[in-house]
Amino acid sequence: MIRTVVCMKDGCSGNRFNLESEEDSLNLVCYQCKSRYNIDVSKNEYIIMPNCSNCNNDTFKVYRDIEKNNLYIQCIECGDTPEKVYVDLDGVQVSYEAKLLNDIKQIMTLVEQRIYNLEVNVKDLESSQNILEQSLAYINRYLVEKN
Repeated sequence: MIRTVVCMKDGCSGNRFNLESEEDSLNLVCYQCKSRYNIDVSKNEYIIMPNCSNCNNDTFKVYRDIEKNNLYIQCIECGDTPEKVYVDLDGVQVSYEAKLLNDIKQIMTLVEQRIYNLEVNVKDLESSQNILEQSLAYINRYLVEKN
């Protein structure tokens, strides 16, 4: 169930907020009474900027999904989301496409490493199989010569 976030201060029923991003948290500042609400966003891979990605407005409505514990933020002017800035592993600000490309490169490197490990295992199995075949041949020859 998705609910609109409403200011909890007595006498205020504001549902419009300004955003302030800090390292692992997002501060919602009520547009009417300036009350602050701190929300943990450390699980996000991006930083939410305090302005709309489309119209540059700085006032938003905030919705919370109670079941999934997600936040949805929507500009009150155009309905778009706030601008998001992605940061790579080195702490450098990058576009979403660059971050996605970097993530794909990391996955490809991991896949290549696993393929290499499988190739090594197959070679080890082949050499073990050759040793077993040679051992069986010697045992077979010994049994034939003994009889």
